[in-house]
Amino acid sequence: MLQFKNSAIGVMGAEAMALIAPPRKVLPAGWAAENLIVPDGPRANSLWSPSLTPYVVEPLNNSGPDSPVNKEAIRKSAQTGFTVMAIAIVGSSIDTDPSGGILLVQPTDGALSDFIADKLNPAIEQSAALKAKVKPQVSRSGEGSTTYLKRYPGGSMALAIANSTADLRSKTKRKIIKDEASEYPDDLDGQGSPHAMIEARYESFLATGDWKEVNISTPTVKGACYIDKQFEAGDQRFWHVDCPGCGSPFPFRFGPNFKFNDGFPFQAHYVAPCCGTVIEGHEKNALVRGGSKHAPRCEFLESLGMRNGWIATAPGPGKFPSYHIDAMSSPFVPWDKIAERWIAAQGDPAKLKAFYNLTLGEAFEIKGDAPDHVRLMERREDYPKGRIPARGLMLTAAADVQMNGIYVEVVAWAPNRESWVVHVDVLEGDTTDANGGAFLKLGELYDREWPDAYGGRRKVDGFAVDSGFRSHVVYHWCASRHNAYAVDGRDGWHLPAIGTPSVKDIDIDGRKLGFVKLWPVGTWPLKGHWYEDLRREGKSAGHEIDPPGYCHFGKFLDENYFKQVTAEYLADVRNRGRSTKRWEPRGNQANHWFDCRVYNMAVADHLGLSSMTEDEWKILARERAPTITQGDLFVARPLAVQIATSPASAMPALGADLSDAERANLPGDPPPASQEPTPPANASVEPPAARSQAEPSGSNWIGRSTSNWLNR
Repeated sequence: MLQFKNSAIGVMGAEAMALIAPPRKVLPAGWAAENLIVPDGPRANSLWSPSLTPYVVEPLNNSGPDSPVNKEAIRKSAQTGFTVMAIAIVGSSIDTDPSGGILLVQPTDGALSDFIADKLNPAIEQSAALKAKVKPQVSRSGEGSTTYLKRYPGGSMALAIANSTADLRSKTKRKIIKDEASEYPDDLDGQGSPHAMIEARYESFLATGDWKEVNISTPTVKGACYIDKQFEAGDQRFWHVDCPGCGSPFPFRFGPNFKFNDGFPFQAHYVAPCCGTVIEGHEKNALVRGGSKHAPRCEFLESLGMRNGWIATAPGPGKFPSYHIDAMSSPFVPWDKIAERWIAAQGDPAKLKAFYNLTLGEAFEIKGDAPDHVRLMERREDYPKGRIPARGLMLTAAADVQMNGIYVEVVAWAPNRESWVVHVDVLEGDTTDANGGAFLKLGELYDREWPDAYGGRRKVDGFAVDSGFRSHVVYHWCASRHNAYAVDGRDGWHLPAIGTPSVKDIDIDGRKLGFVKLWPVGTWPLKGHWYEDLRREGKSAGHEIDPPGYCHFGKFLDENYFKQVTAEYLADVRNRGRSTKRWEPRGNQANHWFDCRVYNMAVADHLGLSSMTEDEWKILARERAPTITQGDLFVARPLAVQIATSPASAMPALGADLSDAERANLPGDPPPASQEPTPPANASVEPPAARSQAEPSGSNWIGRSTSNWLNR
């Protein structure tokens, strides 16, 4: 009789046997070491091995049926190997512990799509054990897998997003994996926390006690960060190593024991807190693999010549395991790179937040108490309104539309994020017509060419208009103007300064007039960054220089402006039983200038303020500040040094054009050692050990692709 290789009877029989056969007894880490092909990273397309990331083994094994652990939380930095751990949990469960099913949640549809396409599907396709069990997506019977549902003998895995109530309310699963859990919304469509909805998915398994919940995330903002709170609620385990000098255990932490030069070569090294033994960067990985003899034993690691290193620092009855791992122990990030990132982040709140979150795996504390507006007024400077200062190489504008007028602020930016208010105004008039009233005046301001300190004239590089009010009028106005951005402020701590735009139809009086891009702006982090910058002290407070990020204000600004730019505060609030932080208005004080500055910061970030390299700024300076031909544009240096090689004929014109206040804002001397930015409490505060010094190199480690704007 003719026999087909994959006959229906054969397939049905295989599935029946898979259901009858008892699951194999194997630890999840052992299963991964035997079966899982890594989908990406430095070991892509090869068999997973714990030798690179031994700290993954214990939390991975907690997901297995033989572990009494039901819940765990992992607070981590980027590039630590825990995404592969999530896939290993999925794979070992499908192959050895399939009953009850799995729910894996990502924060957004984009994150989920990337996870499926770049990590999950390649791992299933390349790992023979998974490919044999996960049903293919092409199935005439309708019982095959889909993009968001993976079927296998004994169960299925649902893939969901945290901002969809439909995804989170309709499934019952025994194992839950929450990836990037701190990026989930605080409240979902007014129906409560998505975390509570997810927890309800394993309600049916509470009595049997075999449910599992794995929380994995990089942290966000202190006081409003889910994974930070989960870590602190647990027993707070850190990966320890044994001191090569005296054998005492300690974890590698960014702080006073981490030493490095303040420029290249950084020569980062660690001084053991127990006996002072110096540990060089090249010794890190071997020590991490060695773990600590003081940690609980792990037979699996010991069989491979390694040891466990997890030691709980806050044990207690009823506490679940919570883990912290960061770049200090990661095999993928050299210590020199950590030092470089720290130095590059000084003076830039956005980079500092990224450093804490992505490199240190720690929540970043935003100070939400506004500086006193009277003190800000006292430091006003005598520079002319409407003229771009000498170091203002970038020019942005932002507008806040109201019923009977439009508030506008124009800001100049230096490469080190110093800013100058160039112009503020309230354009009075009707705001219902994109071609009339206040919008007609806004168009005149958009077309205006602003004089600079070198006799040239420039238009704004980016013009942001808040579309929260008169949305379609704003859309209409922006659609016909190059570098005009219709923006929409969004609440939340995990949002970027300016995100991916969506396309909106322009609908005026029922008529479709085309479409425009609407740019989402993450206002909450930017507000915190604004207050950080306002607190910086400079020459007006007796310091020798104005530091990076310093905010300059002209004497043409009145008290109302300063009240408005400090009109909000960061409040601790409770929402459906959960504590969080959110921005609240201070009494009845208007906040239009506050909004304008936030949108100015967003469009400046989009144009490359924080991501352009030093060389890119120098190219721009040759066009816009032709007399500055050498020197570092990122720190203040004397004008004489900057123009030492300029033609003599350029000197009188430059000198004649600058006011005394503008001269003060030109590049000055580099900061002396005593004026270096003060590191936070857990940073290196002692001088590094004596090492050879060299000129610091630029860094663009958290960079994004620089916009095309400087090539126009």
